Amino acid sequence: MEAVNIDGARFFWDVAQTLIMAVIGIYVWWTGRTRATTKAIQQVDDRVTDMDQHVKRLEQTLENRPGYGDLDNLRAEMAQTNRTLEGVTAQLQGTTALLHRLHDYLLQERREK
Repeated sequence: MEAVNIDGARFFWDVAQTLIMAVIGIYVWWTGRTRATTKAIQQVDDRVTDMDQHVKRLEQTLENRPGYGDLDNLRAEMAQTNRTLEGVTAQLQGTTALLHRLHDYLLQERREK
């Protein structure tokens, strides 16, 4: 039976341990390099929260904006107001003309007396 070279076996065992540790070190470095840290996750969470609040404000603003139906109602009310104002203007012109005639009549009556 051959004698086992203890120094040779120990050398190969040390080389194997070194290679295994190097592979584990490279694996840890590779996974740690791509892993998100707590701080990075918190920053993303803060950005998502800010964006969510911004979107909610925009949605609320859009909900409170008048729609096409509201604008049509407003146009109809303005048209009705314009028609009413035209009637009032016509009556006011008639009243103004009558007031001028009464004023002229009273001035002429005073001159004659």
